Amino acid sequence: MQKEFFKKSLSVGYHNVKYTWQQLMLMIINCVRSLESFEEGARSPSAQTIRDRLNLEGEWLASFHTSMWTIAALLLKKFSRYLWWISIDETYVPFFGNRKKLNEELTAQGMGKYVHGYRAKTPGATGSFCFLVISLCCCRVRVPIAIKMMCVKERYRPWLEPWLVRLHKIAPKAVVLADRGFGKAEWFYAMLEAIDVRYVVRIPLRKKENKNKVAAGVQRFQYWMKSILLTVHVAKDSQERMYVLASNIQNKTGRQLLAMYLNRWDLENIFKDADRVELPTSSRNQKMRLFSVVLSFFLFALWQVRSLLSEEYWSLRTFVKHIVAALCTALQCSISLLGEIIKPPT
Repeated sequence: MQKEFFKKSLSVGYHNVKYTWQQLMLMIINCVRSLESFEEGARSPSAQTIRDRLNLEGEWLASFHTSMWTIAALLLKKFSRYLWWISIDETYVPFFGNRKKLNEELTAQGMGKYVHGYRAKTPGATGSFCFLVISLCCCRVRVPIAIKMMCVKERYRPWLEPWLVRLHKIAPKAVVLADRGFGKAEWFYAMLEAIDVRYVVRIPLRKKENKNKVAAGVQRFQYWMKSILLTVHVAKDSQERMYVLASNIQNKTGRQLLAMYLNRWDLENIFKDADRVELPTSSRNQKMRLFSVVLSFFLFALWQVRSLLSEEYWSLRTFVKHIVAALCTALQCSISLLGEIIKPPT
């Protein structure tokens, strides 16, 4: 899977062809290992050589999705007795620069606006790139199934629905989990009802009558969100924090639904874990931003599979170091502290 992904990510020729795609793969993963950008971690091949040889128009994203789907099918079979969750959320990568100017340039190229106004409380950030992520999780593993970089004001449903339909076919008992950002959208419930999946979604309290019901201690009630009739449960966690949840699962108490919903944090943990093996970039190219995020999710997923299929435990960082060591051995070279590929004397 790793070789296939990088074959689709790197061009064979045109720019500095003396370096093979395997050598470029080695340097890219070495940058990931050191949490360094190309400019910081690559000297020979140079950062410019790697950028020139990166095939950002290639099929690497499709290769990632195919790999994740294969992994999901394998793990669903291996852990068939476990409860599985389909989590949906957004993650944001901060942008530093002239947001308006970049959006105008991208729009002029026919791509649309990619830099959102959301800043995620990051000092100096002027906006961010938004990535919509679907994960398939159980108590043993967390697989980032699919990812899409979202334009400003782009509709989520056309991309989300086909993926959820596919996931529902291979994991029909999995429960969809989502946070309040989706819980306030009528289209989201309409989509889930159309697919006929079970869901637990946290919702914001907006209507005065609903606030009054919760304040009065009502633990279960129904209300119409335009054309969708929602069943709402109110529950508190061990720290007395209140959750308002919409669900179509019958014969479950609010506490039981809350226990399900809290598994949504598995997706948040995917984001945090993937940050430990990221390829830093400040590129203004939205496809380079997407590649960096996808690469971190990809290595995170491969590490999990290796951990599950092997008796020896490696941390995520150690796993990436072993990839670099294995590539150096296969290519009969080493990497200097200055970020240079060194071949043995002939």
